[in-house]
Parts: sequence; C-alpha cells; structure tokens
Amino acid sequence: MLHGAYSYLLQDGDGQILNTHSVSAGLDYPGVGPEHSFLRDLERVDYVAVGDKDAVAAFKLCTRLEGIMPALEPSHALHQAGVIARELGPGGRILVCLSGRGDKDMDSVEAQGPVEN
Repeated sequence: MLHGAYSYLLQDGDGQILNTHSVSAGLDYPGVGPEHSFLRDLERVDYVAVGDKDAVAAFKLCTRLEGIMPALEPSHALHQAGVIARELGPGGRILVCLSGRGDKDMDSVEAQGPVEN
C-alpha cells in the first residue's frame, strides 16, 4: 500500500519501496494507480519498461516526422508502439494517445544529448 491505495510497487525483497528515476517527471513514481493494478490482475493489460534513451529518441522522431512535439510521458508509448508495429508488419495499426505538450520537456530532452542512429 502506498499513499492510501493498494497497487503494484517497485520494491526490494523486504517490501521496501525503491527509488525511481525517469527523464519524464510524470513517470518518476514507484507505483501504479489502483485501476492499472485491477486491469493487470484481470490480465487485460501488459506493462513494459521503456528507458529514457528510447523515449527521447521517440520524442525526437515524432517531432521530426510528424511535426508534433509529444510530452515525454507518451513518448515512452510511442517507442513501444514502434516495437509492436515492427512485429505486426505492413498493414498493422496502432493507436497512441499523445497527451501533454513536449515544449515543456525541452530542457530534459536536450540534457539527454544526441540520439544515436
């Protein structure tokens, strides 16, 4: 339990909450909300980890190709959507909701340095 709600948490073997880090301030939290925990228990969703470098690369690619500067939070989803799209092959469709604005994240993106190709 964290902040009064049962949820899945990042924790060590003794059940102590672990410190977190993300280039995205909105994702720098050790747990998920109760709704996400519930959906996971129902096996309706799968969650995957996306690192800072991959999220920043997706941010830059979306900005360059689409002219849309996404926030860093959905940039993580954009990276994973690219992974899934490659698995689906031509004709596959993926929908990603781009919430937030990336202009507020420019300092964090610049601090990550250039993206390797």
